[in-house]
Amino acid sequence: MGRGRLAASLVVFLVVVAALWGTIFALGWTPQLGLDLQGGVSITLTPEEGQTVNQDVLDQTVAIIRNRIDALGVAEPEITRQGETVQVQLPGLTDQAQAEQVIGRTAQLQFRPVLARIPPNDPQYAEAGPPCDQTSDSVPPPDREVVLCENTRELASPENPEPAVLPPDQREKLRVGPVALSGTDVADATAELDPSGFNWQVNLELDGEGAGKFAQVTGELACKDIADPQRQFAIVLDGIVESAPGVSEEVVCNQGITGGTAIITTGGGEAEAKELALVLRTGALPIQLEIQESTSVSPTLGRSSLQAGLLAGFLGLAFVAVYLVALYRGIGFAAVLELAMFGVIVLGLIIVLGNTVGFALTLAGIAGIIVSVGIAADSSIIYRERFRDELRAGRTVRTAADKAFANAFRTNLTGNTVSFLAAIVLYVLAVGPVRGFAFTLGLSTLIDTLLMATFTRSLFGLIARTPALVRSPAMGMRAGVATPMSDRELTGSAAR
Repeated sequence: MGRGRLAASLVVFLVVVAALWGTIFALGWTPQLGLDLQGGVSITLTPEEGQTVNQDVLDQTVAIIRNRIDALGVAEPEITRQGETVQVQLPGLTDQAQAEQVIGRTAQLQFRPVLARIPPNDPQYAEAGPPCDQTSDSVPPPDREVVLCENTRELASPENPEPAVLPPDQREKLRVGPVALSGTDVADATAELDPSGFNWQVNLELDGEGAGKFAQVTGELACKDIADPQRQFAIVLDGIVESAPGVSEEVVCNQGITGGTAIITTGGGEAEAKELALVLRTGALPIQLEIQESTSVSPTLGRSSLQAGLLAGFLGLAFVAVYLVALYRGIGFAAVLELAMFGVIVLGLIIVLGNTVGFALTLAGIAGIIVSVGIAADSSIIYRERFRDELRAGRTVRTAADKAFANAFRTNLTGNTVSFLAAIVLYVLAVGPVRGFAFTLGLSTLIDTLLMATFTRSLFGLIARTPALVRSPAMGMRAGVATPMSDRELTGSAAR
């Protein structure tokens, strides 16, 4: 390859790198950091005992959890499954309680007709169903009558925008019939203020089948007397009656409410209504999960880990740079430039991937990059040692540089192919932080191969074609060659 083509190749390469970083600066992008670097919440979930758990159920559970987390706005969550255990890592999230509530909530939604109301002063109150201060993890059977407690709240007001739930001994119990509709009939759910402007409610949109069921059951309830409790429709979430609205007197008997809409009036605040809408919109978990472990990672610890990782990388790079310059002099300094360009490209691509496909850099990922620095240094050393071998064989500097590149690149390509395949296997088979290590290692290996084929070849080739640099002892072009060579033999000017 001639001097002009090498120069053109180098210029194109530098323009591409400049465009990469120009885009990053123009858009204000920064690296997306993982849980261990910026802090957050880590939750480990396991299925409760006595449930039928298979591959499909677990995959569906993971998908629903992922949808819920996406709706929370968490950047680059990591959700992995190890056997029947589901691990959720949420970088940047500080509200651990909210994460536990949203992720682990079963959200089994049921619509049941009310058969009777049992107030606290009723003689049958104590015997009718379990006490309201007892929580049950089981969902009430859908095909039977059950007695459930109503989640009654104080009235909201401007002074009390987040009304508290009444004490357990003041809540009514409702005897309700079999399930008429379920959460699977819900097409969408949104939270908004009710017409009074004080209470928040969840508006449900039912799918085609759900709309038909809703019209049928409300049509049957509309035939009851307006003061009859059996004209009410209980909305049950995870075994608790969230509300029991009555069917309006305007609804025609046996015709019901058409249009496929329903309302859950919880009486709670904005946060509760939005959380409920989120859980209903993303779907109910097909199995009951329990939180095996929940930890909150401090951002301070993350920053310390990041600083330690970066310090290790910079120290390693500095030691390698000193070694290359001491061993190869000027062409060793060129190798340092190659390593610096390697770092610039790796960092740029990590930033771009983090802001486009959501890749988050973890401490394990930094370890993968540090390991790849050694791979990049090996590539530069292989090229220079091949160059010296070619000089010893009697070739001119220019010819030796070209011949050395061909041989070194084959060696580099073979070694990097093995490393890249190993990174792929590790990424596919591993879980958790190990995948971050495998990803950055594979990415860095690809960059090293492309860098050697472009920047390294062009830079070294131009040096070998510049007589002043070739003759300079500081460049070290003649270092390591046993037999002294003339300037003409070194540059090959007579032959070319």
